[in-house]
Amino acid sequence: MLGTKTSRRTMKTFTSAFGTMRSLQMLLLAALLLGTFLQHARAARATNVGRECCLDYFKGAIPIRKLVSWYKTSVECSRDAIVFVTVQGKLICADPKDKHVKKAIRLVKNPRP
Repeated sequence: MLGTKTSRRTMKTFTSAFGTMRSLQMLLLAALLLGTFLQHARAARATNVGRECCLDYFKGAIPIRKLVSWYKTSVECSRDAIVFVTVQGKLICADPKDKHVKKAIRLVKNPRP
């Protein structure tokens, strides 16, 4: 009778340990899948961050007195461009090779008093 109780107790312990091991495996699998999904989602989102590209250049005179800042478009864009920001918040796409654009950049960097 003593041997039967011991084997049942051993069986319960083994079953319990096996169940715990299975739970840990499932938890690890879920964590790995979640990590992979989050990494993929973050990478997909990162491709669009800061990707404002100019499709065409502004053809008129650049309103130098209304410019407050400028920045270059992303290297991922098919066309190199300088984007000027006006006092009203409007964005003007310009050709970085144009001499008027280079002058406007200098004036925005070093405004006259």
